[in-house]
Order: sequence, then structure tokens, then C-alpha cells
Amino acid sequence: YTTNIHSAYSTYSGEYGKLGYQIGLRGEYTYRFISLAGENQDFTIDRFDYYPTLHISYALPNEQQIMTSYTRRISRSHGYNLEPFLTWEDAHNVRIGNPSLKPEFIDSYELSYQKNFGKNTFSIDLYYRITNNKVERIRSNYETTDPQYADKLIYLNSIDNVGKDYSFGSEFMLGIDFTKWWHIDIMGNLYDYQEKGELLGESFDKSSFNWNSRLNNTFKIGKNTRIQLNGM
Repeated sequence: YTTNIHSAYSTYSGEYGKLGYQIGLRGEYTYRFISLAGENQDFTIDRFDYYPTLHISYALPNEQQIMTSYTRRISRSHGYNLEPFLTWEDAHNVRIGNPSLKPEFIDSYELSYQKNFGKNTFSIDLYYRITNNKVERIRSNYETTDPQYADKLIYLNSIDNVGKDYSFGSEFMLGIDFTKWWHIDIMGNLYDYQEKGELLGESFDKSSFNWNSRLNNTFKIGKNTRIQLNGM
């Protein structure tokens, strides 16, 4: 198993009055080679990819700011997911990796508003994210001729690229200094999620409406000591 990744990137940023901007581009060459001893099939990725970014901000009166951005990113699977070996997890589950697994590519669009109240901050974001080559865990029946498992239902757990997913939602964050020694961050995320894809003639389409929240408390105990209490 060999992976070589070479990249070069450049950014250009500046301001024009109240308008700020940053433009970036990363070019990346990936070579991944997986060879199985005793097998005639090799698995190779040999490709160039480009990742543009664009960030624009506009300053408003009273410590307010509007920002928008577009980014393209990549998410690579760990080597554990590429191992093509059968592993018994327990008497009812077998797992195998997928050496032909492709990385995920994410296109992200964001629009945000930020307001500062002295040391306190409030922000709200709208986002739309598309994941290509969506990596999904696959479960199927595992057939074996071993007599000790003849009367047992055994699942084969694997992983594969299945279509795309789409997330459209809003995030907010409020950071407040209640006192000189107590700071609170409140965060929330509300989004619609859809996944669309097909594998072996079976549809993987699904959708859901989701939310999550987080509360972080930071207590300053002395000059060099902090205690955090977090809830999610």
C-alpha cells in the first residue's frame, strides 16, 4: 500500500474600502497503489484535482460584518477502510475493507452575519454542502460453508461510495463574558439532510431533519488556570 500526495497552493487577499476578499487555489496530485499478494488485481488512483476557495466580507456600521464563501475540500478514508481482509468481529459479524474506495469531495457554500458587542459575539450562518462519492457503510448477508456457523445469521460489514448527500441548514453562535472569570459559548445547528444513491440495484435515498446544540463554559481560575464545563 503506497500513497503519494503532492500539492501546491496560492492565496491572494486584499481590501477595497469596506470590502475584503481572499481567493485561493490548491492543485493536488494523488497516486495511490494497492497490491494484494497472490492476486492478479491491483487498485490504483492516479489523478490531479483542484480546490478553489473564495471568501468575501463586507463591514457594516456598529461592529457588524457580512461574509460569504465557497470552498472545495477532500476527505480521504483511513487505511483501515482499504484493507481487503476478512476479519471476524464476533460470531455474527464479519468486516472487510474496500481497496477501490474513492475519497469524498465536498463543495461548501456559506453566508454569514456577525455582530460584536464589545467582547461578546453573535453570528449566524446559512450553509449548503454537497458531498460527492459519499462513503457509506454497507451490511449484507455473509455466506460460509463452515459447519460451526451453519445455523447462524452472519452479517458482512463493508464500505463503499454511494451517490451524494446534501445538507442545507443554519448555525448560530453566541459568546458572552458574564464576568471577568466566566465565559459562555452557546452554539446550535438546524439542517435538512438528504442522501441520494444506488448500489447493486438498491436505492440508498433517505432524508431527515436534524438539530444539535452545544454549551461551553470556561472558568478562569487564576492567571494560568482554566476549567471547562461542556454539554452537547
